[in-house]
Amino acid sequence: MQYIPNEKINKLKQFLKYEDMLRSLTAELLIRVLIVKQKSLRNTEIFFDTNPFGKPSLKGYLLEFNLSHSGDWVVCAIGNSPVGIDIEEIKSIDIELAKYIFSNQEYSHFIEKKEDERQSYFFELWTLKESYIKAVGSGLSFPLHLFSFTKSGNKIIFQSNYTSREVYFRQFHIDLNYKLAVCNTRNLFPEYIHIWSFDQLYINSLWLLS
Repeated sequence: MQYIPNEKINKLKQFLKYEDMLRSLTAELLIRVLIVKQKSLRNTEIFFDTNPFGKPSLKGYLLEFNLSHSGDWVVCAIGNSPVGIDIEEIKSIDIELAKYIFSNQEYSHFIEKKEDERQSYFFELWTLKESYIKAVGSGLSFPLHLFSFTKSGNKIIFQSNYTSREVYFRQFHIDLNYKLAVCNTRNLFPEYIHIWSFDQLYINSLWLLS
């Protein structure tokens, strides 16, 4: 915690569960390490801001990033164009929830799935939707059922009557028990993702944030 500002430390202390605090702390260290690497800034020169919907940004510099965490994973997307990322652990769900967050087309595809496939498909759609609203920075003010996704092989098709903005999507596999999706306003994605252990992040923090 010595490498993060007091304002963030105070927020971390408000978490009721240690695991939630650790995920948030890990996310803070991760983005600071990546910014130091990308922008050659000192840790003490890094300041964040948020838009009215909570989307974070780096004050004074052109750099786009987004963070997400779930279960054992903390993930970050970073680049020069607006990006959004979401990771979710695949777990039991209330099927009724799908009626409210999926478009009619998505819900139709959802209920056509075999019962043992629905859980995974639910989080596949959920992460795509979350990555989109996080990329455009609108938060949940933009209802999830107003846009939809369909898949044709590995191709992800985005449909919305409420925006003409070009967006692109990519799904990455990192764990059988998780779904991960990234949205970018430019069609630029890495071929693979870099995975660090917490020990590697800790060592990078010691080297780069002190």
